[in-house]
Formats: sequence, C-alpha cells, structure tokens
Amino acid sequence: MKKIIVLAYQISPFRGSEYSVAWNYVTEMSKDNELVVLYGASGNHMGDFDDFEKNLKFNGIKNVLFLAIKPNIFARTINVLNKKDWFSYAFYFAYRIWHLQAYNIALQLTKNEKFDLIHFLNPIGYREPGYLWKINIPYMWGPISGTVNRPILLFKGLSTKEKVFFQIRNWINTLQFIHNSRLKNALLRTDLLLTATTENQKKIQDYYNKSSIYFPENGIVNSSILFPSRKINLDSNDIINILWIGSIDARKSLIILLDALAMLNINNWKLHVIGDGPKKISMQNIAKQVQIENNVVWHGQITREDVFNLLQLGHLNVISSLGEGNPTTIWEAMANGIPTIALNHCGMKDVICEKCGIRIDISSYDQVINDIADVLSDLLENPNKINILSEGVNECIGNFTWEMRRKLFNQFYNTAIENWKQKNETIYYARQQ
Repeated sequence: MKKIIVLAYQISPFRGSEYSVAWNYVTEMSKDNELVVLYGASGNHMGDFDDFEKNLKFNGIKNVLFLAIKPNIFARTINVLNKKDWFSYAFYFAYRIWHLQAYNIALQLTKNEKFDLIHFLNPIGYREPGYLWKINIPYMWGPISGTVNRPILLFKGLSTKEKVFFQIRNWINTLQFIHNSRLKNALLRTDLLLTATTENQKKIQDYYNKSSIYFPENGIVNSSILFPSRKINLDSNDIINILWIGSIDARKSLIILLDALAMLNINNWKLHVIGDGPKKISMQNIAKQVQIENNVVWHGQITREDVFNLLQLGHLNVISSLGEGNPTTIWEAMANGIPTIALNHCGMKDVICEKCGIRIDISSYDQVINDIADVLSDLLENPNKINILSEGVNECIGNFTWEMRRKLFNQFYNTAIENWKQKNETIYYARQQ
C-alpha cells in the first residue's frame, strides 16, 4: 500500500466532469493505497466545500484524508471578478495562488511524513502546472488535455462574438503551450505523464519531446453494480430517444445537432437535452425556427439520479462539442448500453470504435451536419442497427471500467517511482565523474 499525495482541485460525488473524475479515482484507488487528497472546490467556485464536507461527515472513505485548501484573501479577492462574471479569466490568477498554497502544504506534509508519490490528478487542463513537481519525490501528472485548439472549420455555427472569442482563445492557447516556462519545467520534471487523448499525446511529444501514456481521465463506475448490463432491443414501431447531455454553451455546440435534426424526413425520434447554460433560450428558439420543437424535451439541470434514469431510457447519445477531453457522458452512455455518435476528434476519437458508435469526420460545417443527418436517418429507419451497436457497446465496456483503471494506475505508480529512482541515480553518478 503506497502513501500518495493527490492534488484534485475539483471533487464531488454529486457532480459530473472533473468532480466525478476525482471522486471515482479516490473511491477506487483508496482500495490499494493510502491517499491524502488536497482539494479546492466541490461546488461552483473555489472554496465552495459545504455539500462535500457534510457528506464526508457521514460517508468518509477508508484510507483517505481530505484536506480542503481554502483560498487565501488574495485568491478570493481576485476570483470575485470570475464569480460575478465580470472577467472569467481572473480565475486563473486566483487558481495560481491556490496552487502556491497547495505546494506549501504538500511541502510541509513531505517534511513530516514519508510519501511514495505525488499525483497531480485534476483539472486535466495543462495550462496551470502548479508547483508540486518541485518537491523531490516521485511525481506523476495527468491525464492532461487541452493543448489542441478548437476546429475553425466548425465556427460557422457560432455567433460573430463566439467566433472572435474562440479564435482569440486558439491564439492564446498556442502561445501558452509554446511559451509557458513552468509548463516546460513541469513536463521535464514529471516522472510519468499521462495524456487524456492521443491528439494531446502527439502534440506534447512533437513539441516538447516528452513521451506520455495515453489514458482517458475517467471511466465506467462500478459497471456491474450501478449500471447492470443493458442491451437495447428496438423494433420499427419504437420512438428513438436521442440524448444530448452537457452545458448549453458555445463549446458544447448543440447547434450542430439541431441543424442536423432539422434535415430529417423521419419523425420517430425524441431529443432529450439534459443541461442548462447561456445559450439555452437561443437554442430553443432555433428548434422552433426549424420546426422540431415538438420533438425536443428540455430537461434543464437535473440531479445525477434523474440523469441516470433518463440514460436507462436512452437509445442514442450524441456529442457535438468543439473541444473535450473524454466527456463523462461517454462512460455513462456505455454503462447503459447506449452507442454514441460524435465528431471524430478529442477523446471521442480514441474511445468510440465502429463496434460501439459512429464517428463523424470533420472537413466543413455543412459536411458535418449532413453526415450526422445521414447517420441519424439510417439508424432511425433501421433501428436494428442501434441494437447491433448496443451489443458492441457491451463488448467494449470491459476496456474502460474503473476496476481496470485501478490496476493500470497502480502499474503507472510503480513506473513513476522506478523512473524517479533511475533519474536520481543518473544524476548521482554524473556528479561523481
């Protein structure tokens, strides 16, 4: 049993995305290791801990010590600009200060106790490498993502303001990746790097000559318990339930799916939009304009339990994002035997295969919506093809369960420790020459 410091800025059993990544990791890896988890948020903003800490009083986890790092007055003051939606990028300045706090706490921990490893788990974005890599014990980072820019080819579906925003974001992202000296130092220092997608793996290898292991950041939780194996069994008279899950914003790009659905000449489908966001009203208006509003159900922001209930009724999952790591909806859909239609990039490119879903290549916006419309038309007219894909999902599930991930993480830890030892031996012998 290894003793590990884990930095998981966001963690919660009640939320998806980054929060669930950390929670799933902790609940699984604590079966084999003793963990000290440094965290900064379980709610919407830095320092929001209340719901999580109340849960811990009654549902603590064996072998885990959770240490909430409360943002200091400087971080809190700067982050007000983000919380008030005046300047969202203020968060990154506050987040950097928070990382300095985490570093000082981790440094003190390693002075007082012996730890086998430090693991910077989340968020998966590469832009803020923190400072834990400066501590001289084995260090693992990742999985990380975010190095790849949003595809300009799909900007047609955005407003002028959104196009400008994403273009500027792409420029800034490129500059940060190339010129961030702390990123370079952290990558070189990392004893084992995990990358969430093969696109990120290639980009880091090409530019920094840093090898990494491709490893999605999340997976299927307790597939044999929470999500009993389900095989979809549709016939020609059934209504096909299409699921779209996520924040209704420019990045998630629900407009791509709505534009594709507007092209269908078949009506045996119902789209369930699960989530909320700044573009919800405009997307509802577009659904009315293209006359598909009677086929769309807007569920809004609902509980995780309600999401799971809808997943058990779903038949197709669609991901239309301009950029992702590996969205939680992939794993939740797979756990319920649901095939996924997604753009052929990001984590979807790596996880979805011809057995368990359909990937849409990207050459232009019109091509994408035409291809999605063609795929949906074929599946809706031939629902047995969905049944076959569902069987394929069940074949692929075993590759992505958290039970399997736990075994691999433990192997990665051994590798990171061995790499650190070899590196230090090399430095020692070089100094003796």
